[in-house]
Amino acid sequence: MRLAVVLLALVSLSSKADMLGIYGGVGYWNGSFGGDVISDQSVDDELNVDADDGLHVYVGFEHPIPLIPNIKVSRTGIKDSGTGNASSDFSFAGNSFTLSQTIATTVDLTHTDVTLYYELIDIGFDLDLGITGRWLDGEVQIDSFREDVSVLIPLVYASARVGLPFSGLYVGADVNGIGLGSSSVSDYAVKLGWQKENFILPEFGIEVGYRRFGIDGDANDIDVDMDIHIDGVFVNLVGHF
Repeated sequence: MRLAVVLLALVSLSSKADMLGIYGGVGYWNGSFGGDVISDQSVDDELNVDADDGLHVYVGFEHPIPLIPNIKVSRTGIKDSGTGNASSDFSFAGNSFTLSQTIATTVDLTHTDVTLYYELIDIGFDLDLGITGRWLDGEVQIDSFREDVSVLIPLVYASARVGLPFSGLYVGADVNGIGLGSSSVSDYAVKLGWQKENFILPEFGIEVGYRRFGIDGDANDIDVDMDIHIDGVFVNLVGHF
């Protein structure tokens, strides 16, 4: 009797997961910087670091094995430079800068995500929940002086998607975020996509959407004080095998 209950539970869990599959995508994110970095220096107004054309690549693996999470790995490049004038006196990397001084600034928030998640619903309306480990491996540079922005940040992950029957169209949203005291990291995207559906050949498609990534660096062992965000439209080519 107990064995039957266990088997029934395993079958129930497995029915909520996709069959074995690999999916992935590569895309272009036309993001714009906003906010402040280093003693309230505005990245877009004073420092003229205002735009980034980032490459985004991801691959995921899903399976029907109960209790073992699915996995998704992604990499996003975020880096841009500008030359502007300091809005106040400030110190950076042990060096002093003065009001109206001309400075060259580079902001790099490139990161890699590893997400472990479960498919809770998979019936045309899909809902995934899990956790993401985000490794920031960037830096902030002013003139020839640098400070690393390198830290591993744990994030709560959620993803939802609704398909429109018989059309291949879908709408979806992805969210990663965490709040720690006065600091926070948030990253969300909304998208509209089309993917050709079949049961034999690989499925390919395209997504367009809007993404916003924001970080307050007062916590999480980030050396540079920042309250910064990047947002803009993106387009992805996607596939499912």
